[in-house]
Amino acid sequence: MKVETINAFKKTPLLLAMMIIATGQVGVSIYLPSLPLISHDLAVSQAQVQSIVTFFLISFGLSQLFYGPLSDAIGRRPVFLAGQGVYLLGTLICVLWASSFEALLFGRFLQGLGAGSASVLGRSVLRDSYNGPDLTKALSYLSITASILPIISPVFGGWVAYHFGWQSVFSAVLVYLIAIVTLGWKVLPETLPYPKSRFNPVKVLKGYGELITCKQVISSASYNWISYLGAVVSLSVLPFLLQKQLGMTVSDYGEAMIIPSAGLLIGSVTVNRLHKYFSQARLLCMAFSLMVISGVWLLAMPLSAFHLIGAFTLLTVAQGMSFPISMSLLLEPHPNRVGAVSALSGSIQMCIAGFFGEFLVRNFVSTQNDLGIFYCCTALVMMTVLIVSRRAEREAKVSVN
Repeated sequence: MKVETINAFKKTPLLLAMMIIATGQVGVSIYLPSLPLISHDLAVSQAQVQSIVTFFLISFGLSQLFYGPLSDAIGRRPVFLAGQGVYLLGTLICVLWASSFEALLFGRFLQGLGAGSASVLGRSVLRDSYNGPDLTKALSYLSITASILPIISPVFGGWVAYHFGWQSVFSAVLVYLIAIVTLGWKVLPETLPYPKSRFNPVKVLKGYGELITCKQVISSASYNWISYLGAVVSLSVLPFLLQKQLGMTVSDYGEAMIIPSAGLLIGSVTVNRLHKYFSQARLLCMAFSLMVISGVWLLAMPLSAFHLIGAFTLLTVAQGMSFPISMSLLLEPHPNRVGAVSALSGSIQMCIAGFFGEFLVRNFVSTQNDLGIFYCCTALVMMTVLIVSRRAEREAKVSVN
């Protein structure tokens, strides 16, 4: 069923997509304020405790390669329910064996395997239900959820860890997942816009081979990949800078993260308002400029909570602007392969964030100045991708004419 009006998409499809994608996003960041506490209580180093994030992101990313095409074949609803069941199992392991670092890593790996279904299906439900400008609008609203939750969930996670211990954060996620799975079971309809088909792994692999060599897919998705890497690195380093060096409690840190969430909201709403007046390329340039400003801010100012949070807030405004544009550019040319395209993009995004995020945090990004340099570099890379892709589009038009 296609939904063409803003009034319609504010209702069931959008709300369901937000509900779906929330489950995956919560798993990424709700534990981040607790990393220093876990490091201390389990006697592991800052570099080692980063593996709790990395294991989740890598399994989260790789699982999407399976969930995406499977949902294109057999439907969105059964894939969502199966994936969330795996997510529940991983969370239960983290609750029961929280005193073991190895058990936490295994539980987080299973959490990621299950959460991958949510990331793919949230975007697929929207692409099933919207077209044209409505798709961009819907994705901008979804970006509020997808972008704000990694910031809002540490607020709740920090509060729970401060009052009840970091182990209780896993229990809170378990309760949340049970509620979401129950709600999904009762109200999630099947949105697949064409008949179901047999799942063919050989065809899936061939399709991924075609997509990974498609310049349009790589260039459109790379904005989101790089932006997400910036968020993961920031949210991995900030707890240690703000708690260990500047003396914040885990609860204070969680509350401070409310401010960047406002930046994500501003960025998403800004795109929704300005896309009528500016091209997508111009809006992306605005976002990249904000990233540069945030990096220069960190390089020019002394270490303080105000400067760290202020610069990160500017970065989140840029992320809120770039996410819906990137996803619209990525998905719109592929109405019959949304699950596969979303899966490939999400998989690469999470693997980049997992592998490169841990590498950067372990070796290069640990201070305010390091973050400033990192922000400037990410903006430069994204601007380079935009320039190259726009030039390729112009050359393609000239050759056709």
